[in-house]
Amino acid sequence: VMITFVACALTSYMLVAPQHRAASWRSQLSALPASAPFRATPARLALDMKDPAVAEEYASCMALDADAMEEELALSGIIAPPTMSDFDMRSMIVELRLRNAGKIGSQTANEPKKPAEGASAFEVALYEKPAFKALYESFKSAQLANEVNLCIEYLNDARRAAERYGGTAKFDETVAKIDAALSARVEQKVTTGAVCFSGFPSNMGEAGVRMTLESFGSVLAFSCDEAQDGMTLTGRVEFEEVASAKACIDKWDGIDMGLGTTLELRAA
Repeated sequence: VMITFVACALTSYMLVAPQHRAASWRSQLSALPASAPFRATPARLALDMKDPAVAEEYASCMALDADAMEEELALSGIIAPPTMSDFDMRSMIVELRLRNAGKIGSQTANEPKKPAEGASAFEVALYEKPAFKALYESFKSAQLANEVNLCIEYLNDARRAAERYGGTAKFDETVAKIDAALSARVEQKVTTGAVCFSGFPSNMGEAGVRMTLESFGSVLAFSCDEAQDGMTLTGRVEFEEVASAKACIDKWDGIDMGLGTTLELRAA
């Protein structure tokens, strides 16, 4: 029912001329109190308490008070409304942690498929950024059509989204939430010693990259090639120990190397 509602809302919304959509966005947002928080609804996933991973996360959350839970949700771009109960906030935190770690038990059959080649930036973000997905789903659950539309358009064409809907404090606030969710660190599930990497400066050379990676532990296999941009190196390394792979990812993934280049290390 929710999917049908959102689909209809999006279809109706897109049939309206851009200038009228922008006016609608501004008029609806201006009617909201200036301090109105973004609403987050209770976690919709039926968490299985028999799953050891779920039980462990719940146990770790029991020590959190309301302020701590609100802060953790805010770090992922989600602001809990004052009416949300401690149980609902705790459930949302548990689900978010499990999604970030790829540990949601007995859900493999329902896991989203990797976007096909040529997929939109929005589709890729939904797959790769758990915090953004949680924020987007909270907008949908709360039936916030403007925020849902902005999530899609901002990811696919930020400049056009700003031209259509910019100029309001609420727009800036929504975009800030989206950016925070997109930049939230994703905890990877590392089960082998294999790691794929990209973004090392080409002037490091193959030997320099290998030496850097070997500082985390013994390397069984290593390959390195120049990326298509001609400025960075990409490749794959296999450590002898899983712990070495995890330490390497934790240390280097997401590091800004300057000139618009960010290191990316992914468990293979």
